[in-house]
Amino acid sequence: MLLPRDPSDLTGDAEDPRRELVDRLLEHEKFKSAAQMLLQKQQVEEAVWTNPGIREFRNAPGTEPEMEADTMDLVRVFQEVMNRLRERPILNVDEESVTVAQMLDYVKRRMVMEDKPVSLRRLLHSTHSERALICMFLALLELVRLQAILLRQQANFGDILIKKGDGFDAVMSEDAQVRDDWA
Repeated sequence: MLLPRDPSDLTGDAEDPRRELVDRLLEHEKFKSAAQMLLQKQQVEEAVWTNPGIREFRNAPGTEPEMEADTMDLVRVFQEVMNRLRERPILNVDEESVTVAQMLDYVKRRMVMEDKPVSLRRLLHSTHSERALICMFLALLELVRLQAILLRQQANFGDILIKKGDGFDAVMSEDAQVRDDWA
């Protein structure tokens, strides 16, 4: 561009040599942002832990096949319950303090009392405060982690049912394993 123009070039339409560099820089920026997005996606996937055994539900002969409920289903149901809780007016005059350990005990008693699976919506519907809902959700996650309970769905976006796992009695008899780490 700094050199004098060619006198034989009458049109004067010389291509700008900077254009190619700008195009390459823009293309490099696109690849850089795509790589950053893939890195973030990889970090999110690495942060999520799933139990591969949770997908292997045992079906008793003569029963319908079960559909597993994963973490995203639990979060979706929890958000639905929280939204419903915000929509209905509740007057908390003397809100009592609830702990995760109390909710663990409550779920244990409910599961011992009932032989059939318990509906998650029905279980969460009986809690009235936001703190109690959060403690119930954490208690359920702890029991799933300890493999004391199993969660299942009959259909996509259906109600999640809670049933005792094979290790329910063993986990519930050992008070050392079920503890309130969320206080």
